[in-house]
Amino acid sequence: MKKKLLWASALLLWCGCQQQPSQTATGVSTDEAAPAPALFAEENIPAQGFDVNAFSKGIQHIGIPTTEVQKTIDFYLGLGFKLATRHDINGRDFAFVQLGNLLLEIIPTDKPAMQAGAVDHFCLDVENIDTLYARIKEAGYTMVDDHIHDIAFWEKGARYFFILGPNNERIEFCEIVK
Repeated sequence: MKKKLLWASALLLWCGCQQQPSQTATGVSTDEAAPAPALFAEENIPAQGFDVNAFSKGIQHIGIPTTEVQKTIDFYLGLGFKLATRHDINGRDFAFVQLGNLLLEIIPTDKPAMQAGAVDHFCLDVENIDTLYARIKEAGYTMVDDHIHDIAFWEKGARYFFILGPNNERIEFCEIVK
């Protein structure tokens, strides 16, 4: 399981390094026109870490943002993925496609980044989410959520929360209700 997590982390890092500056129709780099974003979010690193190994079985899924959910599903089905589940949540069409033990969450959005490395988040499959949430918060991680969310995915639902990493990457912790 650790190999899968390391592989997924390496993939996310590699994708992030492949980003190219975007250009306007006149060929001017939009990165030059906008103020430079912070290159590292030191404030997201707590003074004391917390080892999630006792709570996590490794990577659960990777979130891919899109404006075209069905076309994105069709693309991955064409690669041999299978549709694992699909739900309308508050008028938004979410889907999960699966290839072996890899799950991709297809996330509907109006403004996907549309550049290399445009992964919305990665998710760790966890147990005992209430205890984990309290310990992560107590350790001083930058919490995106002020509570654990419940969602009607999977047979009996799921519970999740997010934190920010040092590059403002979103890390989801999700427990599938059994």
